[in-house]
Formats: sequence, structure tokens, C-alpha cells
Amino acid sequence: MAGARGTAGTGHYGNPVLIKSARKRTKNLGNGQPVVESSFWQSVGAWAVDFSLVAVLAAVASAAVAGSAMGTAGQTAAAAFTVWIAAPWLYGFCCPNGLSLGSLASGTVVVRFTTGGRLGWWRAGWVMFTRMVLFPVVIFVVVLAAAGGSSPSGGGPSIRYLTLDRRFPVPPPPVHPDVLRAAAEDAAARHSQLPGLYDRGGQHG
Repeated sequence: MAGARGTAGTGHYGNPVLIKSARKRTKNLGNGQPVVESSFWQSVGAWAVDFSLVAVLAAVASAAVAGSAMGTAGQTAAAAFTVWIAAPWLYGFCCPNGLSLGSLASGTVVVRFTTGGRLGWWRAGWVMFTRMVLFPVVIFVVVLAAAGGSSPSGGGPSIRYLTLDRRFPVPPPPVHPDVLRAAAEDAAARHSQLPGLYDRGGQHG
């Protein structure tokens, strides 16, 4: 499982802002083990990189057919569509450990929700296909439904995989109540030593 999550430095554990964010994103896998889920912008960044790669491949295939002597508009569109459908599968097959180019660029990794282990080549292909093809379609349908004043019905699909933050292979420990209490008391003491700039008596003009 450690191999599936990849490796990350420990320097992020010294960043208070990241630590606070990581604590909020900590959740349990199906086996109960705590992990740190990727942030919204990490997930968006990973998707954007992978989506761009597939889009470039589809555009190259379309341009190649369009530039041929026998290429027609229909063949050009068919080539782009075929690559758009097939490329995510092939791309995913090359990332059985859940580390695509998008994942590497955003510091994330996709793992099985049940155990946190590697996806395997078949599930990796399916995950990439859902993200590159089905996800945009679902978003389009949701937007159309919202524009029409309705909302999608039915329960959401069961979680089969999860995108983790590789910067935190181990979730940061929770803050002990005594530490929070000491910090609050220290802040109050410091505030009491400040001049009364915010009191009515300290205001001028």
C-alpha cells in the first residue's frame, strides 16, 4: 500500500496551514485506516493535466485524418471520437499504481477505497475512462438539469476508489485539547499586554 501511495517528503508536516487543511481532509478507508484525501484544487489540477493529454491526442488524430488526401469531415470526427474513447483506457492501463501524469504534477495518487492499495491495470483504465469521458458528460447533464429547474435523481455510486494527497502519506495527528487551551491562554495573555488601541478610550478623532 505504501508503494501505491508513492513517496513524499516530510517538510509539509512543518507547515501549519497545510497541517490544518490535511486534518480537515482526513477520512477513513473501507478498512478503517485514516488517510488524507486530496484537496479540491489538487484533484482539479490532476484532471486538467490528464484531460489535456487526451484532448491533444484526439486533436492530433483528427488533424492527421483531415490532412490526408482521402479524409472527409465525417472521418475526421470519427477519428477524434475513437481516440477520445480509446486513449483514456490505454492511458489508464499504463498507470496501474494510480500515478498518472496529472497525479504526479498535483502530488496525488488514486487508490482503492477498501484497502488503499494499487488499482491494477484494468481498474486504472476504467478510472481514467470515467474521469476523461463520463465525468464531463455527467457535469454537462447536471448543468442542463439545473438550467431546466430539475435535479438528478437516485443515490450516488458507491465509493470504489479515492484520490489521496501524497504530501501526507500519514495523516497529521490531531491537536491535543491541552495544546489548544495553552495556545488560547497565551493569545489572551499577549492581547492583554497590548495598548488599548481598540477600546473606546483609546480611539481618537
